[in-house]
Amino acid sequence: MQRISFLILRHLRNELTAAEQEELSAWVAASPDNRRFFEANTQDEGLSRKLRQYEAFDEEAAWAKFAGERFPEKMRSVKGRNRWWAAAAAAILIATAAAWWWQPARQAPQVAQEAPVVLPGSNKAVLTLADGSAVTLDSAGNQVIMQAGTAIRQQGGQLEYKDAENAAVGWNTLRTPRGGQFKITLGDGTKVWLNAASSLRYPTAFTGADRTVEVSGEAYFEVVKNAEKPFLVKISNDNTVTVLGTRFNVNAYTDEASINTTLLEGAVRVNAGGQERVLQPGQQAQISAGGIKVVTADTEQAVAWKNEIFNFRDADIRAVMRQLSRWYDVEVVYQGNVPARRFQGEIQRNLPLQDVLEGLKTTGIQFTIEGRKIIIQ
Repeated sequence: MQRISFLILRHLRNELTAAEQEELSAWVAASPDNRRFFEANTQDEGLSRKLRQYEAFDEEAAWAKFAGERFPEKMRSVKGRNRWWAAAAAAILIATAAAWWWQPARQAPQVAQEAPVVLPGSNKAVLTLADGSAVTLDSAGNQVIMQAGTAIRQQGGQLEYKDAENAAVGWNTLRTPRGGQFKITLGDGTKVWLNAASSLRYPTAFTGADRTVEVSGEAYFEVVKNAEKPFLVKISNDNTVTVLGTRFNVNAYTDEASINTTLLEGAVRVNAGGQERVLQPGQQAQISAGGIKVVTADTEQAVAWKNEIFNFRDADIRAVMRQLSRWYDVEVVYQGNVPARRFQGEIQRNLPLQDVLEGLKTTGIQFTIEGRKIIIQ
């Protein structure tokens, strides 16, 4: 594993030679375990930056910190997260850092001991081009896709479009499966993060009077300002968010009670069912059958998923399990009456499912895992 650890480090720092990239890609493709290990150690966007802070470190101390913080404290604050990732980044530099991957995760009393480890989601998506062809994307990818004069660059879990003069404009669709996430930079420089089980349909270049995209599931936007060309996000049932330049999150999963648009910066106008509301930073528009309701938002909670966190604020068990089922690609089954417990706190999204359930066990709810099924009693 020492050679692979070295290659992963160089990958994170964008220093791989062509030969090294080929070697690493071959190792990743050799087995599902290899791919899962690679994705688990490269999916966090901040990891590359943290590695630069760990050019020199004490291997023994780094491993002790990594192993010590990996399991005991599952429910912790955002402040503690940075320290954990720094230790994880240091640990990947030594072969022994991989040892935990090949061992069974600690099991909570409520989780069946024989259940296989259910790993967290990772960077993966399918890009459908204008001609209908599909390209599978994952963390190991490093390629340039040419489409009618437009260059589409994939590097790991990110996709970036580069406009070319006189290039033909076509509509592409980026879809993440359950257990997947991906980031894309559109032709105008706007950045979009897609959560699991989500999609974004968009043109390869914005040549009209506005910049229109279509979204389903959940997406976080950082829109490049252009007062002369507003940015429009179309959601299901003709709901539209109009933007000039802003940061906001759209949660439009069909199994949720409402479509929620949360504004972090700038200003947006939300249209639905003939109604219109203008949001200010820190507000959330909730669209349901009853129309548009504007409330004060918990912005940290709204974008927690983008920061690799599950953030529960007085959430019931069904709300919690909807998030877990999408991210871990598992089915949830309720036996008997649904427990009336409420959940409050934060849990890392990069943990195996068993560890997350262990963090929830203090509520007294009984969990059993059978394959990719969670049974709640």
